Amino acid sequence: MTNLPSIKQLQYLLAVHQHQHFGRAASACFIGQSTLSSAIQTLEETLGCQLIERENRSLMFTAVGEEVVERARKIIDDTLSVKELTKSHLNPLSGKLTLGVIPTIASFIAAPLYHFCQQQFIDLELVLVEDTSDNLLDKLEHGHIDLALLALPYETDKFHTQVLAQDHFSLVHHADYKPAAGIEDFNLLPDASVFLLEREHCMTGHALSACHLNRSSCINPFEAASLHTLLSMVEYQLGVTFLPQMALNAGILANKNMLATPSNGDAYRDIGILWRKTTGRIRDFRIFSQALKDFLAKQCQV
Repeated sequence: MTNLPSIKQLQYLLAVHQHQHFGRAASACFIGQSTLSSAIQTLEETLGCQLIERENRSLMFTAVGEEVVERARKIIDDTLSVKELTKSHLNPLSGKLTLGVIPTIASFIAAPLYHFCQQQFIDLELVLVEDTSDNLLDKLEHGHIDLALLALPYETDKFHTQVLAQDHFSLVHHADYKPAAGIEDFNLLPDASVFLLEREHCMTGHALSACHLNRSSCINPFEAASLHTLLSMVEYQLGVTFLPQMALNAGILANKNMLATPSNGDAYRDIGILWRKTTGRIRDFRIFSQALKDFLAKQCQV
């Protein structure tokens, strides 16, 4: 039989590539540095080429080493999917499931989602990871999370994507802020009167697109880092903002002298769930997605 690299050797190679240091990679793999170095050397001998150039305490992956790393990632993913497939078949939705959620969704559903899963899936250990869309997609691609819950549209071609709910936007303003009273065309709002989150939050782009706000002079140059800051601007009657129904249903305006005016029917963001196309847990993820769809229907109910 052909002498092939072992899965363990490929895992060690990925660890070195991730940490760019033999000592840190060995610690991450819970082995000694000499064991790791020996495994990499054996891997290079098996493949018949140098993967890593070593000089004193520094290292650099060769061109072919970088290509092997990319192939190794796919091999590890495929191997894990085999293990996931058998586990899912024997005991659906059991064990650990890591779900990445963007902040403008996690802020409103994290606690009730934990409670919901504890009741629906008693053998499931749900772990939530809150991060930006870009970071979650990177974590999903590299296997650091199992699923990602995002607001769409977003560039997600690499993954299987399923829309679970529509989260409608409303115009939010202080009860005494006269410019917002009875307005239907949001482009008629006063200059610099619309306050939004920082651009890295996808809710900003989704709100602008969904509410057809195309007059840039309406938008205040200040970009809030949090919803709390955003609402403080509205509370002092400095302008208005747009919030999704999910936030309103979670009580974000409770005890505040603010009004939420629903926009027209097509002003919404899609809430979608994503997973890797190579996963072996498709059965698990489909069951979980259907349950999550039912859960989100209540969270986004107008």
